[in-house]
Amino acid sequence: MLASIRVELIKLKRSKIMLVALAGPALVALLFFSLQASGANLRAWPLYLFAGMTAWATFMLPLTATIIATLLAQLEHGPKTWAHLLALPVPKWRVFAAKAIVALGLIAAMSLLTGALLAFGGWLAGALNPENKLLDPAPFAALAETMVDPDDQAFGDLDVMLMVKEWRRVVAERLAYVYLSSFLLIAVQLWAAFRFRNFLIPMALGVGGGFFAIFAQASAYGVYFPWLMPFNTLGFMPENVEKALAYGLVGGIGMGLLMFVDMSRMQIK
Repeated sequence: MLASIRVELIKLKRSKIMLVALAGPALVALLFFSLQASGANLRAWPLYLFAGMTAWATFMLPLTATIIATLLAQLEHGPKTWAHLLALPVPKWRVFAAKAIVALGLIAAMSLLTGALLAFGGWLAGALNPENKLLDPAPFAALAETMVDPDDQAFGDLDVMLMVKEWRRVVAERLAYVYLSSFLLIAVQLWAAFRFRNFLIPMALGVGGGFFAIFAQASAYGVYFPWLMPFNTLGFMPENVEKALAYGLVGGIGMGLLMFVDMSRMQIK
């Protein structure tokens, strides 16, 4: 398996996938740096980072996952090398598993990069203009306890006091939730990309799914929609957090196993 993964990583050097992996997080960070630097002051670090993570979970992660899955498949569809690759003396499922692991690794790295670049952008906006400096709310926890209603749910299932006292841990936790809940989305996109030689089909699926997700956010069935699961783990709808995380993670693993079985039986030319 390690040899198969190394082969896939070598192929990445000749593709545009790494450009996509860098561009997605950079665009999110640039957007929120620009907003903060232009005076749209989000005031506190938790507000700033949660706003950036919302943009990542809702738009950029589904879009970049779609592009990465499509490009990984087109590395073989384009030059028509599937037949040669699947004729090698290794189990067929291992070929597809290696590509899936690379996709998951890339999106994990992109998630971490998004968090890091958002933090850097917030710091830079404050360094350039002290009026735009973001506040660390933790030192004000004692004061906040006398001012905040214990039932205040401004952060969904996270009470305000938790965000004041332990905002770093909470932000890191939710960023991890967003990534883990994207497994089903990634598996669906990979399966479509492997199945169809025409790259427009998985791209249309991803773009259409992301567009539909915008209108499905308020729906009671939105928690079951793969493209909306990362957003639902942020906690703005408390009842959906655990469901979205479980459906995205377990569903993604299950969908991936089904994909390996299906693609191992399929004859790709």
